[in-house]
Amino acid sequence: MVMSAQSTLTPEQQLEQAQLQLAKAQAELKQAQENVVKARLNAKAKTKETQQEETKNKTLAIKKKIEETKAEADRLNTEAARLNQESVKSLKNSQERNIVESSEEETIAPTPNTWSVPTKNNVEDRTTTVPNNEVNNKTYYLQEGIVPFVNNEVIWSQKFDAPGKSAKELYGKAFEYLTKITQGKNQLEGSQISLVNPKRHGIVASMKEYLIFSSNFFSVDRAKFTYILQVSCSDGQAELIMNRLNYAYEVSGSVTNYKAEEMITDKYAVNKKRTRLLPIAGKFRRTTIDRKNEIFEGFATALK
Repeated sequence: MVMSAQSTLTPEQQLEQAQLQLAKAQAELKQAQENVVKARLNAKAKTKETQQEETKNKTLAIKKKIEETKAEADRLNTEAARLNQESVKSLKNSQERNIVESSEEETIAPTPNTWSVPTKNNVEDRTTTVPNNEVNNKTYYLQEGIVPFVNNEVIWSQKFDAPGKSAKELYGKAFEYLTKITQGKNQLEGSQISLVNPKRHGIVASMKEYLIFSSNFFSVDRAKFTYILQVSCSDGQAELIMNRLNYAYEVSGSVTNYKAEEMITDKYAVNKKRTRLLPIAGKFRRTTIDRKNEIFEGFATALK
């Protein structure tokens, strides 16, 4: 009975004890709330810092990419300029090595055997292109070797037989045909016959034109296309060569230069299973092949 009396609190003591417990609980709640606020602030600050760091890294990466792109563009422009300067000289040497004089001309007294720049003349377009039904077949553009890659260079060459026609006669027909091309649709300034050698019956044309991928009332998808055409004639035969193909493609105000070797060859334009053309390179390959066919078929017709 004595112990029970000592453990019993009076109402005043119970109230005091309850108030102390309430005060302690309120203090703990306040501390917990402060901890939550502090944690949120820390998390927010850390998130902001992380976002700033990520933004900074992305900005640096973009700037680096821009610098690399500009550097590559400068390199390609320099390379293109160098190749253009060397093309005429190189082609002249090539023609000198490959064109064979006819036996008829060997009986003529020696005369200067040089290449010269021809006088420009307007030539009426009297030739027509022979349609190629094969191009309607999607697999046509997937064929291995349809874009010849010889000694690390894209080069098309074909010899056309013309029985009964002299080298001089074929030279005249070829000159007329190439002149017609340089004055045709989609040609650009500088597209011209750049060198001729009447004695050796050789012609070199520097072509500059638009290669049209697609067009409608609102827009046109195209690239500036440059290439070299070489013709050598002998009695009963003429050879046409197309090489040094380059493109300048503009997208959203930015121009990128491409070589045919890095755009339309099997490696770059056809998927590994050879079942389809790749999106960008594929359209360059398809349209370039169409243009090559148009030129070579027109040349064959012009020699008749």
